[in-house]
Amino acid sequence: MHARDGGPPFTRGAGVSARLSAKLAELLGNSGIDPQRLAQEVAVLVDRSDISEELTRLRVHATQLDDLLAKGGEIGKKLDFMLQEMHRETNTILSKSTGGGELGLKIAELALTVKAEVEKIREQGLNLE
Repeated sequence: MHARDGGPPFTRGAGVSARLSAKLAELLGNSGIDPQRLAQEVAVLVDRSDISEELTRLRVHATQLDDLLAKGGEIGKKLDFMLQEMHRETNTILSKSTGGGELGLKIAELALTVKAEVEKIREQGLNLE
């Protein structure tokens, strides 16, 4: 199961922790950096860069958007609000993806594509009114 289909990201084997600990010890060498403090900082960075909540909200907004469009009628203000929320979530994803290396660049590229599509929907919505 992958994060893409709503499931948890891949699970890691038991040996990963040992390999990471060995690599960390190798990288730290005699630097004097406390490994516990480094682990805390890494945990904070990982938490700050987690975009799972934003992705969940984007899925919910997309479902609500589908429902809104299927219902028809006067949808102008609701549509604008929904698209504003989708835009906000996408901006948050973009801000969290900076400094994420190659994966961060891919996430930023996808988020920019989402922003462009949301803007297209907004323009089309203006034509409906």
